[in-house]
Amino acid sequence: MPRLLVPAALALLVLGACLSCGRPARAEDAPAAPVASWATTQAIERTRLGRDHAARGDAEAALRAFLDAVSFDATYGPAYLALGAIYEARGDAREAERAFSMGIEHVAGFAEALVARGRLRAHLRRAADAILDLEAAAAIAPGSAVLRELGDAYIAAGALPAALAVARRRLAAAEAQGDPRAATEARGEVRALAGLVGDLDPVSAGARGRGPVRRALWVASRRR
Repeated sequence: MPRLLVPAALALLVLGACLSCGRPARAEDAPAAPVASWATTQAIERTRLGRDHAARGDAEAALRAFLDAVSFDATYGPAYLALGAIYEARGDAREAERAFSMGIEHVAGFAEALVARGRLRAHLRRAADAILDLEAAAAIAPGSAVLRELGDAYIAAGALPAALAVARRRLAAAEAQGDPRAATEARGEVRALAGLVGDLDPVSAGARGRGPVRRALWVASRRR
């Protein structure tokens, strides 16, 4: 570029920048939503393809597609869930557990994989391992469905006081969310478990004068 034209070009660039800064912001100036990377896009497509194969009963093709998805993007959670599910459907519990474990390792806060692995371990009668997974999932995403899974695992393991505590968490969450159906279900479970736990329940023990703290807990529970 000739030297005389360089200052003029720079001036035009500066002028354009100033005009851009001075005019009101418009919708088209807003930052664009994050676009999935090429690798993630490939993982999404392979996972979709694998689900199509699975729906048609072609487990081998589905398995290959899910493995491809994981190889493209090791942080794409749905691929691990689908991969574990296809192994589980084939009766290969070891590989299913491995798939869920890989997902937990590669995807931060992957509560869904913790629940899936916990459910699988419960089916394999590994109650302690299942409870650890479900407790971790409930710490990440304490929703009603996760808490129900955790409560069922406690009941299966005979840990009724722990199951009662989880049922009370479900009741509190349902009331906070204004979900009367879930609250009614949780309240019924609380009453049933409280009857089974008896004196081991610090809340109901408060009705019999077992100290000021237990009394306060019992009074608070009666308000629901």
